[in-house]
Amino acid sequence: MRQNTIYTVTANCQDCYRCVRACPVKAIRVSGGQAQIEDARCIKCGTCVRECPQRAKTIQSSLDEVKVMVRAGRTVAASIAPSFAGLWNGKLTGRLPSALRRLGFRHAAETAEGAKYITEKSLNGRENGCVCTACPAVVNYIEKYKPDMLDTLIPVVSPMVAHGRMLKSRYPGCAVVFIGPCAAKKQEALRPENADAIDAVLTFAELTAWLEDENIRLENCSESGFDTVAEIGDSRLFPLQGGMLKTGGILSDGTNPDVLHLSGAEEVMGLFESGKRNWRYRYIEPLFCKGGCIGGPAFAGDQNLFERRSGVIAYADEKKSPDAAKAKAKIVFQAVFSDETRTQEEVTESQINIILERTGKVDPAFQLNCGACGYRTCRENAVAVARGMAEPEMCMPYMRRLAQQRTDRVIETTPNGIVVLNSELCMIQMNPAFQKMFMCNNGILGRRISYLVNAEGYERMLTGETDSAESIQSKYGIRYHEILYALRDEGQYVGIYSDISKIKYDEGQLDTIKAQTLLHAREFLEHQVRFAQEMAHYLGKSTAQSEEIAKRLIALYEQDPGAQS
Repeated sequence: MRQNTIYTVTANCQDCYRCVRACPVKAIRVSGGQAQIEDARCIKCGTCVRECPQRAKTIQSSLDEVKVMVRAGRTVAASIAPSFAGLWNGKLTGRLPSALRRLGFRHAAETAEGAKYITEKSLNGRENGCVCTACPAVVNYIEKYKPDMLDTLIPVVSPMVAHGRMLKSRYPGCAVVFIGPCAAKKQEALRPENADAIDAVLTFAELTAWLEDENIRLENCSESGFDTVAEIGDSRLFPLQGGMLKTGGILSDGTNPDVLHLSGAEEVMGLFESGKRNWRYRYIEPLFCKGGCIGGPAFAGDQNLFERRSGVIAYADEKKSPDAAKAKAKIVFQAVFSDETRTQEEVTESQINIILERTGKVDPAFQLNCGACGYRTCRENAVAVARGMAEPEMCMPYMRRLAQQRTDRVIETTPNGIVVLNSELCMIQMNPAFQKMFMCNNGILGRRISYLVNAEGYERMLTGETDSAESIQSKYGIRYHEILYALRDEGQYVGIYSDISKIKYDEGQLDTIKAQTLLHAREFLEHQVRFAQEMAHYLGKSTAQSEEIAKRLIALYEQDPGAQS
């Protein structure tokens, strides 16, 4: 029975949707903000593991299982993928066999032995198909998403499976542990037809952790060789793009029209999307990870692809001399592939339109197709939502609009009226309770709040006199309690209103109302007194000035002789 070899550590999932964006087959289901892997759709490529910044996507560990094998005294053989030279390069490549034996492996051999064998079977004895099947992620993709392409697959097992059978034939009764950078290998080992080949799979990351736990440092290990028996040749280049064709001695520099090698999810899927009708290739070597197996998701270390590639090439060149021992294996190499597609729920145009309407995208002009949700288009996202694979809240523009409106379910359902104003005291949002209380609708958005209610408290906040205000007001035949506060950073003001027209007050509440009434009365009286005083001052000043003018006129007339005649 198959297990989910890649899973989500929910405690680490931070609702960023990066795994959805990265997953080439959209096998991530988002529910409640958590991104879970849909095992039936997953091809085990491990892209989500590589891309997740929080390490919420994890490859199932087999380390404890392998430790039990070793500690139980079983004869355990390690089959290590040729990409190891990209991680432990230079002098460390010659010390790795000793480190593996110190961990308890009785035998340590290179998977490149199996790679050489299956290359011969795939290229020289090809019966059907033209697509090489060394990459399990490619095989998974064809089985689940392109079943019409099954007849293009060359029915030969991968190097891992071939080498596992070779080792079991060479060391009867042994357990075989494959070690490499690939997540899909764990699932491949669980296929029932491969049960006789591989007992467990470790990633390079798991092996590195094990060496650290045992305090084994490669630089302190002695140099030794692998238990090489079968021919290897150029198969140590197998983890590189075009490595299998190179192993088979086929020109693959891009000028041979009969062969094609490619790597990376986009290129591989593009090839199969184009259909086989136009193919003219004798052999196609696809690897799902960019750059080949050296780009695997469980490749520990911080080397980039160029450094890894250089390490693999250097090791292959170093081992150019003929292998000391030769042996021809006689194992089962035929592979069987099956249609594993699952019928998806049909989504109607009506369902799509309902979801687009919910997120404000019925108008094509608002379908930004930004890809932030992880899907190429808004329509693809709507289809995923309808199938339960996504949530409307994954849409960043939609969530931004909700944030700008500053509303949620509580605000929509509260019996208190709520209104939000901008820096000019114009209404930019109101909830249903506010509309009902003041008999208005969204049609008045943009008008100043004074259009509906007394704006005195808002004006005080606008001038900076206070950051909040509270009062009891009356208008439109209702008495209401208002609580106002300022959102200074946002340049907005919020008003909360409660209808208290039918409330019977207790003594404490009446005292509050009386106190507020007296306060307003005192403010009015003080205003009137100040006005009267100021008027008296101006009147007194005016009277004094008038009296002075009159005296001067009289004096002038008394001094003017003409005025007396």
